[in-house]
Amino acid sequence: MTPFSRARRALLPLAALCAWATTLPLQAAEFPQRPVKIVVGFAPGGSTDSITRELARRLGRELGQTVIVDNKPGGGQVPAMQTAAGSGADGYTLVIGSPGGFSVSPHLYRKLPYDAREFVPIAAIATQANVLVARPDLPASNLRELMALAKTRKQGLNYGSFGSGTSAHLAMEMLKKQSGLDALHIAYKGDPPALLAIKGGEIDVAVITMFSAQPRIRSGELKGLAVLQARPDRNLPQLQTTAQAGYPDVDLPSWLGLFAPPGTPQPVVEKLEAATRKVLATPDFQAYVLTNGNEPLTLDNPAFLAMIQRQSAQLGQVIRDIKLQAD
Repeated sequence: MTPFSRARRALLPLAALCAWATTLPLQAAEFPQRPVKIVVGFAPGGSTDSITRELARRLGRELGQTVIVDNKPGGGQVPAMQTAAGSGADGYTLVIGSPGGFSVSPHLYRKLPYDAREFVPIAAIATQANVLVARPDLPASNLRELMALAKTRKQGLNYGSFGSGTSAHLAMEMLKKQSGLDALHIAYKGDPPALLAIKGGEIDVAVITMFSAQPRIRSGELKGLAVLQARPDRNLPQLQTTAQAGYPDVDLPSWLGLFAPPGTPQPVVEKLEAATRKVLATPDFQAYVLTNGNEPLTLDNPAFLAMIQRQSAQLGQVIRDIKLQAD
């Protein structure tokens, strides 16, 4: 082999790298050239699905391409996260993130086919309070009064949630640990069976989503006792917060965010982020979020990631404390 041939062979990897690097701005300029898919780890019909579909409709206008929603419900949002992770890091498959997929499943499952920490944030979307509710005849009107009532009972309370390992369940377990409240957890598969149980007298109180709680509290069907977060919720600001009740560290609302699979090129991420934030900033989209029991979550991505990491540490500790295992 001549010296010229050896030099040429040595330069080939560098030439390939340069060619790849020059295609990145072109990729972003041309993206998207076909429909974009958003994977959702919940069944159709709930607030997460509704907000995602409204986001997809508006995002499609910004991107100039159809944005479709693909529902992949399943435990801990593992099927949705796995689908997105295996679909290619090109920006054409995104996923809706929430505490289940990012802050709970990594502590419940020993081996996941992806690392949630490697997903790339596009933008935070919304936050939703977990609401502690009771029947109207319960002799307590807020969280402090519920604590006082529990102390007068020979047997502890029981409470329902919309699922084992959900933010509602784990927030209540954190509250139990900090307050000394004696309450047995009964898990239901979603808000509807938990609502039937509380109305039927099977449980004393329930922790449900704001989406389900808001209309029932306003109609008088249920009594709202508290939101399991430190700040008041704009949908029902009269409800006592955990901070007002004396437990400021119990601050575990649910949240939604849009993410891209690990390795998605930065220029594509930036284009998706710009289009998404344009949608999120519109007053009518923010109003839509509120009508679905959520609040707009306005965080830049570094602050969003810090919030997720903080919540993951909190929930991981609760999971270990109660020795929760995956079903």
